[in-house]
Formats: sequence, structure tokens, C-alpha cells
Amino acid sequence: MISDGGKFSTYLNGNIELEIYSDEIFSSVDPFDNTKWMYLGALFVPKDCKEDVLTNLKDLRCIKNHHWNVSDSCCPDRCKFHEDNDTEIHFKEIHRSSARYMIAKNWINFINREACQKHRKMLYFNILGINLSNIDYREFGSGGKIELNIYNRFYRTVLMSGLNYFFKDYSNIVVNSIFHDRGSQEYHDFFPWHPIQQTEFAIDKLSINCDEIKFIDSDHRESKSDESQFIQLIDLILGATFSTIHNSSNNSRKKEVCELFKPTLRKLLDRKKSQKGQMIGNYYKSNYYRTYQISFFPKDKMTPEEVITYLDLQGNVRTKEKIKVDNFYYSRLIEAKNQQKLDKWF
Repeated sequence: MISDGGKFSTYLNGNIELEIYSDEIFSSVDPFDNTKWMYLGALFVPKDCKEDVLTNLKDLRCIKNHHWNVSDSCCPDRCKFHEDNDTEIHFKEIHRSSARYMIAKNWINFINREACQKHRKMLYFNILGINLSNIDYREFGSGGKIELNIYNRFYRTVLMSGLNYFFKDYSNIVVNSIFHDRGSQEYHDFFPWHPIQQTEFAIDKLSINCDEIKFIDSDHRESKSDESQFIQLIDLILGATFSTIHNSSNNSRKKEVCELFKPTLRKLLDRKKSQKGQMIGNYYKSNYYRTYQISFFPKDKMTPEEVITYLDLQGNVRTKEKIKVDNFYYSRLIEAKNQQKLDKWF
């Protein structure tokens, strides 16, 4: 069912070539404490693994036989469900058809197990949840582009932190293309090119071989592009992350998909360190270490003065003594009245 082919030349010579696929969740409200959130996600796919990942995603659309074909007429098993299964996987819509629901479960299981084996890292993902209720909007402009300005600023944080964290041991990192789901970012004055420029400038060993982000329709039937499959995958991961952490859906199918993702999410958010700085959380012992990451920002409410004075491009807060204070955190404990803690959900 799962392809394990592929060669690893990019790993052997200290270089790695990547493509990046991105999506977001805009302005979603936590139903318990009414905090407002934005989630940004990026999927990093090594060039040597791209075809294997794509084959897996397609084969997992074939619910019964896990053997996908371009058309139903080419299917040796005559599964008769090709048209239903050749659909866009979008977390918001997975409950609307049995095909989407089953494919979403297959893809989540792929993320949980097959895509992140000990000696076989087929893809990486970096997710950042921004607590907009802890950031003063006024410092990001005015009018209808405020959230886009925030997104532009933190999108490069997602790129930089992912590239630095996942691939720090490589001598050279090459990004051939960056793809993003079509949306309002496409028409922002800076977003299509600014994150690329800033990210390449900040990382010495990085080369980005594109001048602008490529916007594509997430529906592969519309885009006629296999790249849309990866956009659908990061959309599913983002949706499952938000819905699980914020317990935002009462739909039984969505909740079941989240149940499948919870063991992985629990490990990703268990990043405890001892007082001596020893990495004792389950994340550091798992295959997900430096392969999948979820973080949140900011830990504390920021005043307008702090936003404009201390917030640098990476989202780090610096004191007047220039001591870095990490305002990111890696767990989401819900502590308000009548709310449950995340670890209780697990």
C-alpha cells in the first residue's frame, strides 16, 4: 500500500532540495474562551521524496484497494468509486461525503506513521498558531489588510523556523518552489515576494530558486496540477490541528478524524524540558522530532509598545538588555472557567 522507493542523494552529500506548500486558517475563534486565532502551515517536501508522497496520497484515495489510476476505466479492480474519490480533500468539507471522510482518515494515518519513519522522512510540516487576542492590531496598519499584514509577517517566521529547525544539519538548502493556496494573499502588495526575499537573506546556506510564491487552486481538478494534492494535505493537517486543540467541531466525522490525529498531536505538544534544559518530553524521543512541529505565539499579551519595539522578524521578544525571551510555546492548555485542558481530551 505504501511506497518506500526513492533514492537519497540529497541526503548523502549534505545538500537537500525542497518544495514548500502552504495554507492557513484565518480568524477562527476558540469556542471556550473567545480568543481569536490565526493558523499558518507549511509542508516541506524533499525533491527525492515528492513522487513517493504523491503516489501514496493518490493510492490512499482508492479506499478499497489502495491502487489509484488516472481514470476509472483504467482501474484493474473496477472499483466504481473513482469519480467520488477524485475529490478535493478540505477539512471543512470532509463530513459532506463518505469518500472525503475515508480519504481524510487514510491521509491522517499516513502522516501519523508512514511519512515519518525513523530512517525515512518523506515530508516535514511546521504549524504556527497566532493568538490574535494577544497582539495589538494597530501596529500592523489599518483597513482591511491588517490580518494580511500579520500573516505576511509571520509567514516568513514559519518558513525560517522550519528551514532552520528541520534542516540545520545540511550544508546547503535549496528551495525550488513555494506554493500557496489561492486567496487574498495573492493580491497583497508584499506577500508574493517579500517572505522569499527576507527568508533567503536571513539564512546563509539557503538558496530559493523562485522570485515569487506560486498560487494554485487547492482542487487538483481545477488546477490540473499534482501540487494541489500537497495543498490539500497541509489544509487537512491544519484543520485537524485546530479542531483538536480548540475542540471546535461537533461533527462526528470530523471528531473521528481528530481522534486519529490526537496521539501524534499529543507527542508534538509534549516538549517538556527539565530545569537543567534536558529534553524529557515524548516529542524528543519520537520520530516526529525535528520533522513535525507545532508552536504558538505569543505566550503573553503584548502591548503596542512591545509589538513595535521588541518584535523582530522571527517573533522573538527582546528586553532592553537584549536578552532574548522566547514568547513561543508548544502546548495549549485551556484554563478558563468551564473549559478542559488539552491533555484531558487525550
